[in-house]
Amino acid sequence: MQTILVPVDGSVHALKALRIACDLAEKYGGKVTLLHVLVEGRSADELLDLHAASTFGPVVTAQLRESAAQVSVNLLEQIGLKILDQAATETDRRGLETDQLPIAIGDPVENILIALKQSGASTIVMGSRGAARRDPASFGSVSQAIFARANCTCLSVK
Repeated sequence: MQTILVPVDGSVHALKALRIACDLAEKYGGKVTLLHVLVEGRSADELLDLHAASTFGPVVTAQLRESAAQVSVNLLEQIGLKILDQAATETDRRGLETDQLPIAIGDPVENILIALKQSGASTIVMGSRGAARRDPASFGSVSQAIFARANCTCLSVK
């Protein structure tokens, strides 16, 4: 069975990538492995702008609105769990076999490559533009680094 690794960060591109990964898993009898990497230093405004922000709930949303410039790791973990839950809801709705890796903290590229090895995935499907940076010059920097270093099929979704 083919395993498809899908890093999800709450961005609209990650959601599109997840849907394509689900299509591939359905068509080829594969399973989906979900990963979320916490990126410390994210501002509350960046997190509230995520596509997945509507799933955070009133308590997390209120905590974000009250946060200082940087969001605590504890709150980032709560948000990461919400993002993973949203992704798992999509795979469950489609009846797909799904694994969820533990939330990782730190550099997205290194953590995605570690998850690739741990999961034994043969494919990575990820958004070309994630939520980690708003700088247009960084467009696709994580996906480009993954594609340069991963020894598997890689699909970037915009």
